[in-house]
Amino acid sequence: MKNVKNKKLVNKLLFWFLLIALVPLSIVTSIQYYMARNSLKKEVNNNLNYIAESKTKFLDSYINERQNNAATIAQIPNIIDAAEAYQKAFNKYGIKSEEYQQVNYKYRHFITNYLEIFGYSDILLISQAGNPIFSLNNPKEIGKNYYQLTYKNSEIAKVFDRAKTLMQVEISNFTYYTSNHEPTAFIAAPIFKNNLIIGVVVLQLNNQKFNKVVNDYTGLGKSGETIVGSLVDERIIFTAPTRHDPKAAFQRYVNINNNKLHPLNQATQGLKGNDITIDYRNQETIAAWRYLPSLNAGVLVKIDADEVFAPLKTLRNIVIMLGTITLLLVPLAAIIVAKSISQPVIELTQIVQEFAQGNLSKQASVFSDDEIGQLELSFNSMAAQLEASFETIKEREQELTIAKEQLEKVLAEVQQEAHQLAAQLIQSEKMSSLGQLVAGVAHEINNPINFIYGNVTPARQYIQDILRLLKLYQHHYPYPIQEIEDEAEAIDINFLIADLPKLLTSMEIGAKRITEIVLSLRNFSRLDEAEMKAVDIHEGIDSTLMILENRLKATSDRPAIEVIKKYAKLPLVECYTGQLNQVFMNILANAIDALEERKISNFLGLDKLQIHISTELTNDGQVIIHIIDNGVGIPEKLKKLLFDPFFTTKPIGKGTGLGLSISYKIITEQHHGKLQCISFPGHGTEFIISIPLYQNLKEG
Repeated sequence: MKNVKNKKLVNKLLFWFLLIALVPLSIVTSIQYYMARNSLKKEVNNNLNYIAESKTKFLDSYINERQNNAATIAQIPNIIDAAEAYQKAFNKYGIKSEEYQQVNYKYRHFITNYLEIFGYSDILLISQAGNPIFSLNNPKEIGKNYYQLTYKNSEIAKVFDRAKTLMQVEISNFTYYTSNHEPTAFIAAPIFKNNLIIGVVVLQLNNQKFNKVVNDYTGLGKSGETIVGSLVDERIIFTAPTRHDPKAAFQRYVNINNNKLHPLNQATQGLKGNDITIDYRNQETIAAWRYLPSLNAGVLVKIDADEVFAPLKTLRNIVIMLGTITLLLVPLAAIIVAKSISQPVIELTQIVQEFAQGNLSKQASVFSDDEIGQLELSFNSMAAQLEASFETIKEREQELTIAKEQLEKVLAEVQQEAHQLAAQLIQSEKMSSLGQLVAGVAHEINNPINFIYGNVTPARQYIQDILRLLKLYQHHYPYPIQEIEDEAEAIDINFLIADLPKLLTSMEIGAKRITEIVLSLRNFSRLDEAEMKAVDIHEGIDSTLMILENRLKATSDRPAIEVIKKYAKLPLVECYTGQLNQVFMNILANAIDALEERKISNFLGLDKLQIHISTELTNDGQVIIHIIDNGVGIPEKLKKLLFDPFFTTKPIGKGTGLGLSISYKIITEQHHGKLQCISFPGHGTEFIISIPLYQNLKEG
């Protein structure tokens, strides 16, 4: 019997020794392995994200700088005069004429200087009809027509047509340009004279500096590289050489019909991210990708996973060695321990069986002072301690009941705070969505209204020419045929002659008004300025007033609200523009509500409704904005609750009680400033906004 039990104990001890030794070892080593792997992966992801972000910003800044150069060149008087002179000589006499050569002799030196200053490969002047009338380094282009089928689909023809049609600076994708046998991009800018477009200047940009940034492998180890791809039809074309394929530019591509989740496809769709992916060499890589908006392209920075996880091979070998040693030593230790404790355990087992049957007086014999002996002593005292343990359990149950009640109370408070936070987040999300909607609408309106506004002047000239011709006809042919007289009387020709210029003037004023509104909407939304920037806060105040202008007008219940502005001469202020505009909107909207309430109640017979807005800069670098209304004012007992969440004096459904609370957090927490309210019933309300001129100094 003892041998059987002893054998079972040895087997169990052997099993448990192995389990206790191997399981923790496996768990710990696995955790260490995966922690090391995740740490490496996280470190590499952070590095790749930083490199991708840095390269994308640099390339975007570089392209934007090139576009600004194009806009600057298009406005240079010499370029404007040259475009007009070349176009006249080309149209009347041709490129081989003496007149054309005289123009070329006059302007070529100036244009060459501009090319050297701005560092482009070539400068081309293109007429409105699509004819290249000048090229500094590629005379073969002169005489073509970019509207002809032969050249219509070329990148230079496309960018010329977009610049002319949209009347703004446009840039093409990098493409292989056969004239100079290298990848080239074209930047086109319209040339205006007397508000009329007279041609387009096209700058030829090589990809040397672009490739220098792309092929900088700093921080990318031995296998890392950067890929830039542009969407062309249904393919992502590589536009720069890669580390592993110097001939990849315009030779390699990704077919997005077969792989819509490819990182480069996501990047060209405006998405950013990072993940483990398979590259064009069928190698597993860790990659980060970003969108390059200036070229409508994607940037992918990656490094081979084998290189990243190479240090983990050493850790894996150590784990294998430890496991082997454990398998050899643990069984030997289990057998030795089992023999030393098997006999006392068997005897103690018999006593436990009697104890389980209710014989609490049974005592175990103590044979040693080791752990088995201590176990036997503990067993002997266990019966005496049972009653005390039962009493202790009851006390613990009472303590748990009290703790449960306290926990329920804390949970209720946390739930209330969470509800307040959720409501604030919803309000913030609404303002963000409103800003996105406003920016989108402003962007969509901007191009067509600019087109209309830009064509009103030539339309007026055309109509004046037609009216002048009509007057000449009336002067020299005062007695037209009966049919013409009847038609003139039917359409009231004299009224049309007098009213048509007025109609055009009204259209021009309306278009200009829409342009101002669009500018105010875009300035107010400021979606592209989510980061801290130095801005003119007067523009934000004026944009907010423009949006609220409809509420400032007179109604059947009250006269118009007069806004009196007294702006100090302020430098650019560092702030979160969108958030600060939200504060202006909340405070000015509340001021209008207060004035409407005062006029409705006819408090003290007030006639004029006014809002005073003033700004100042203190000697200690604080920008102060005062917004004062002569409304009903705020009672003293309510002022202390003014910035609390969900507190409002407005009727149900008209206010949420979050506007001033959110404004207070924006000023105090985001801008490290102060928001104060001074008000007395019947004497109006004054809000004082104080923020530092430079936020970085405040944060330092």
